[in-house]
Amino acid sequence: MPRFDVLVVGGGPAGATVALLLARRGRSVALVEQAAFPRRKVCGEFIAPPAVSFLHSLGIALEPRIRRAAVWTGDCELQAPLPAPYAGTQARENLDAFLLARAVDAGVTVFQPEKVVSIARGVCRTRSREIRADIVIAAHGTPVQRVGALPSDLFAFKAHFDGAAVPDDVIALLPFPGGYGGAVRLDDGRATFACCIRRDVLKSLRQPGVAAGESVFRHALRAGAELRRSFEEAKPQGAWLASGPLRPGLRAPYRDGVFAVGNAAGEVHPIVGLGISLAVRSAQLLAETLHSPALYSRRCRQLYRRSFWPSALTANFVRYARHPWQIALGAKLAAGPAV
Repeated sequence: MPRFDVLVVGGGPAGATVALLLARRGRSVALVEQAAFPRRKVCGEFIAPPAVSFLHSLGIALEPRIRRAAVWTGDCELQAPLPAPYAGTQARENLDAFLLARAVDAGVTVFQPEKVVSIARGVCRTRSREIRADIVIAAHGTPVQRVGALPSDLFAFKAHFDGAAVPDDVIALLPFPGGYGGAVRLDDGRATFACCIRRDVLKSLRQPGVAAGESVFRHALRAGAELRRSFEEAKPQGAWLASGPLRPGLRAPYRDGVFAVGNAAGEVHPIVGLGISLAVRSAQLLAETLHSPALYSRRCRQLYRRSFWPSALTANFVRYARHPWQIALGAKLAAGPAV
C-alpha cells in the first residue's frame, strides 16, 4: 500500500494547484482523479485577474484581454469598462490538463482515471488500489447535498460554438426569464455560451427530442436581440454539457480530518466568473496554512464571504433586469471584487 504525506481527491484547478504547491514545498503528494484528461466540463471559462497572474507564474500563456462587461437583454445592450488588471479566457479542458501536468512535473503521483470508493482514517480505497496518507484534501467540486428538489435549484449548461460574433475583449452577461448566462471568446476563436436556469423553468421548456441545453439556449435567444445577432451564424461544437443542481454557499473548509478547497469549500454564483480564481486562491491558502486547520478555515471563510454578497446581488439584478438603470447597475456589479 503506497503511503504519502498528502492525498488530494480531484484533479481540477483547486486539486491540481494545491497538489503542485505542496509538492514544491517538499511534501509527497498523491492525486486521484476519476476522469481521463482532457475532459470537457461545465464552466464559463472566464479567468479573473488574480488567477491570470498565478497561471502566468506557472508558464501558461493567457492574454488578459477582457476589458469590458456587457449586458445583452431584450433590445438593449449596455457596456461598462472593467478595471485593470484584466481578465482572460481559457478552455477548461486545456486549463485542467495544463495544471495537472505541472503538478506531475513537481513530483505529484497521479492516479487517473481512478474513482475513490471510500476514505477512512487516512486510507483511501479506489476501485483498484489502496492509498494511505497523513492528510486528505477534498477537491472534487460541489459535494452531494441531501436536500430535496427545489423549484429554485439552478442547473448549468455549456457549449462551444464556431463562428459566433462575440467580441474578443467582452464578457457578455445574458439575463433571460428564469436564469442568466454568459458568453466569451476563447483564444482559439471558439465562443463559450454557459448559463444557469431554475429547475421549474427548465421543466417548462423541455421538448421531446431536444437536448435540455439546446432548449435553454433557444429560450435565451428569444430574450436577447444581441445574443441572436452574435450567434446567428454560429455552429455548435460537440454536445451540450450539463451539471446541477448548483446551490451556492459556504461549506466546511475542514471537517472530520479532511480539508476542502475550491467548490468543496464554498461556491458563489457563477455569473461573476470567480469560480476558477477562488479555486486557485483557496489552494494557495491551504498550501500556506496546512499546519493549522483553524487558521485555514478562518481565512478560507473570509475569502469566500468577500465574494458572496456581490455575486448574489449581481445574480439577482441580472436575472430580473428589464430597465436600463437596472442593467447599468448589474453591469457595474458584474466586475466583482478582486479575489
